[in-house]
Amino acid sequence: MQPDFLTTTKQYYPTQMGHFHGLIRSNQLSHLYLFVGPSQQTKLAFSHWLAWEVVGPNELNAMRINKNEHPDVKITRPSLPKSGSGTKRTWKVDQIRSLKPEFITMSRESPRKVFVFDAIETLQAEAGNALLKYIEEPAGPQLMVMLAENVNDILPTIKSRAQIVHLRPEIQLDTPHNDETIADFEAWQQLTRSLLFKWFELMMQRRIEAFVYVQQYLVSQLKDEQQQALFLNWLHELTRDTIVFGQIPETQLKFPKLIGLYKVLNKQYNQAQLVKASDAILRDDFFRQFNMTLQARLEKIVLDVAIALGA
Repeated sequence: MQPDFLTTTKQYYPTQMGHFHGLIRSNQLSHLYLFVGPSQQTKLAFSHWLAWEVVGPNELNAMRINKNEHPDVKITRPSLPKSGSGTKRTWKVDQIRSLKPEFITMSRESPRKVFVFDAIETLQAEAGNALLKYIEEPAGPQLMVMLAENVNDILPTIKSRAQIVHLRPEIQLDTPHNDETIADFEAWQQLTRSLLFKWFELMMQRRIEAFVYVQQYLVSQLKDEQQQALFLNWLHELTRDTIVFGQIPETQLKFPKLIGLYKVLNKQYNQAQLVKASDAILRDDFFRQFNMTLQARLEKIVLDVAIALGA
């Protein structure tokens, strides 16, 4: 019998499930992810599934993860008020510090330790600084997963260091995943990434062609919500690579083949400008709530990035 978190992940996030399967198989899993989107329970189920895949997808590990009893998996949520009254949970600095024994020890049974932090948008500056120390100085191989409803509510110091993944429940299609459909998806993925890389370069160079590129190439390539979600995830990973380039090993970059571009951008702009550009891109999360077309949103990103880099 398969665990409930696996059933939920298959139902709500089949595309992301396949994406992360590929990352694990190719040893390209990052050390810090920020999962953003609606439905706390389904995001938590996806995090349980990812932890299970990392430590070993067997029945015993599924039971231990569900009970939060696996020695290499720590799933935590914000604390209730100390007064004992009220139901609003927030992350406290003492709660982060209490996790120190977990952070400073190596995994016991698995290739890496896994930490899952729920409702990370309630993390305030002092607690965030305490957590940042463990993010930047891991004791060994680790995977940190943070969950939030809205990326704009998260501390910039945390947001800029994470690979942001938008987890939006998908409609499970009845189309069988045969060799032909897989080949079609891989071809789409390769072309879309090439278009993204070119558009990102034009945008970061503040070229007027970036506006034309949106209408001429991107809109027609991104036909449905799943394709758009993947495209925006890759855009966020590109942005994150640009900011952390030179601060982490190149093997931990999502797109290491773009090192030449990252070098140019880090020479052309200072860190503050790159962070402002990243914030401009991530603000798209806010504009998704309104009735804006994809073209309008992407063109707004181009304009906002140009303003941020020109400051």
